[in-house]
Amino acid sequence: MKKFGAYILILVTATVVIFYLLDAGYTYVYNNGAYRSKAMWVRDMKDLPKLDYIVLGSSRANYFINPTVIEAQTGKMGLNLGVNASTGIEIFLMLDEFLKIRDVDTVFIQVDSKYIQMNPDLVGEQAWIPFIYEPVKYELFKDHGDEYIWCRYMPFYRYQRSEARLGYRNVIPSLLGKGVSYKENSGYFPKSGVIKKERPYRADKPITQENPYFKMMIELCEEKNVPVIFFTAPIYGFKGDLKPLQKYLPNYYDLKESITDRNLFSDQTHLNTQGATVFSRKFATLFFNNAKEESSSNP
Repeated sequence: MKKFGAYILILVTATVVIFYLLDAGYTYVYNNGAYRSKAMWVRDMKDLPKLDYIVLGSSRANYFINPTVIEAQTGKMGLNLGVNASTGIEIFLMLDEFLKIRDVDTVFIQVDSKYIQMNPDLVGEQAWIPFIYEPVKYELFKDHGDEYIWCRYMPFYRYQRSEARLGYRNVIPSLLGKGVSYKENSGYFPKSGVIKKERPYRADKPITQENPYFKMMIELCEEKNVPVIFFTAPIYGFKGDLKPLQKYLPNYYDLKESITDRNLFSDQTHLNTQGATVFSRKFATLFFNNAKEESSSNP
């Protein structure tokens, strides 16, 4: 019986040690390997000149704003730091991560009916889970379920929990230098396809309260003395009410109907590549060309 107990103890100890070693190894890769997420890319940004702007948000930023188009039109240099499925929590983390190490003239944040979501998104959070051991990340996640406490304190649990997105299929390519070239398009990702037929837009849930994470973004930008502009990107056939955003967000621009041509949409809530080019030009004219003209007319 004593031998059996000793065997179990050795087995448990060996398992815990292995988990600690795997956790340390995976975390090292996510801090030093080839970029497999925009979070990894931003955390490693060094020696960049001061940027004119950054764009934050979900896929409705990621697929919508092409900085190369804006630079060609205005000469302004920026980055698209949108991450698919991001909610207020993940957007704040990207903003905080960037402002810790970089300077920027203006922050643009895409916002829509998803403003009402107060919890992390199971997809959007994946870019940040490897770094949940850091205080800012943990403080934001811990109140949204015990699983985030386990992610913080149980070795290797966070990688097992998200094996499909954070496991060896992601770690090994990163270790081998096979990353994503975010720099090539300044963070923008093109999306193909065209809406094939008209479909009724399901009305979004109403916005009835302030989102604390967006409030934190505003406060952080004020602390850093960086102007922040919120905008809603085009939506095809939108039904709902975004007027409450004017109450909760300063410098808010409703651009959801700035593009209405169905051929420029990949689906109802995302532009295709051609649509992103058109919208990026409109965006540049509104926020950069017009500002330039106003400043030149008011010496």
